[in-house]
Amino acid sequence: MAKFIKSVVMVGLLSGSALLHADQVSISFELPQIAVAKYQRPFVAVWVEQKGQRKALDIVGVWYDDKKWLKDIRRWWRQAGRYDQELDGVTGATKPPGSYELIWDGKDKQGNDVSGEVTLYLEAVREHGNRTLLKQKINLGSGAKQSYELTAGDEIGPVRILVGDSKNAE
Repeated sequence: MAKFIKSVVMVGLLSGSALLHADQVSISFELPQIAVAKYQRPFVAVWVEQKGQRKALDIVGVWYDDKKWLKDIRRWWRQAGRYDQELDGVTGATKPPGSYELIWDGKDKQGNDVSGEVTLYLEAVREHGNRTLLKQKINLGSGAKQSYELTAGDEIGPVRILVGDSKNAE
């Protein structure tokens, strides 16, 4: 009986420690106010790709108002959109100008912790407007805090990416 309890405690400790080291990624960005006569809110996609893979590792968020225009988010569509039928959990309506934050739990679509080098992508496209594609390589699995600043594009304002243990994130 003591051996069984010891095994259960050890499994619990191992499971708990795996959860404590999972990297959480915070993506903060702005959708800028653009002074044009007929402003349309941008479609936005945020996703993660792992080095050497041809499809998205995980989709963090997609904001749109009509599915037929999703293919206009070109890079995302080629890497994820046309393959992924399970968007309900990460989608929402287009957003007005303002500041936004998305959190990625550092897990793939199957719920497994991701480690190693990945690339985080942000893409925004606006009808009768421009297209912006920003990307940043990040390393997961080390537990070390990381911070990145990306320069604004036409459709996405400045971006701040924070990587670190979910218990220690800034």
